Amino acid sequence: MVGSIICGVDESASARGAAQVARDLSGKLGLGLVFVRVVDEGLPDEKFNTIAERLERLTEAAGEVDAGARWLVEVGHPADRLVAAAATADASMIVVGSHGPRSSLLGSVSAEISRRAPCPVVVVPPGTEDRLRSERERAGAGRSVRSAPAVENDGGIFRFGPGTQRA
Repeated sequence: MVGSIICGVDESASARGAAQVARDLSGKLGLGLVFVRVVDEGLPDEKFNTIAERLERLTEAAGEVDAGARWLVEVGHPADRLVAAAATADASMIVVGSHGPRSSLLGSVSAEISRRAPCPVVVVPPGTEDRLRSERERAGAGRSVRSAPAVENDGGIFRFGPGTQRA
């Protein structure tokens, strides 16, 4: 595959789960990773600087990604800006969390991205970050965090999240 992975992030737990899945996919597929945070116009400088610092830490945490990780802040509507970022980067995929209630399949932003994206979209369900953390804790103190990946390659079929059952 060529291109990169665009990962939409914000302060939500579902976005943190999406970031973990995006890091794992990037490492396994050898794709670059771009964390994108979309903000409203007129954001005070202090808030912008806080967001930039968090994105920098997130990017540094993705140091195991061979193809590299970077970040950017976009202004506007999240679906518009993530779709545009994917088109500009000739992205191979977009990874986003879903804020939608459990009774619906997707939140409004992830649904809009899925409809308009120029590439495949991976929507990470709510609760993924907690499931990944629990799985890693169960893996034991003496084992590598990488022993419980968010994405597993099972003979060319990618399974997302610990405990995922094969159909």
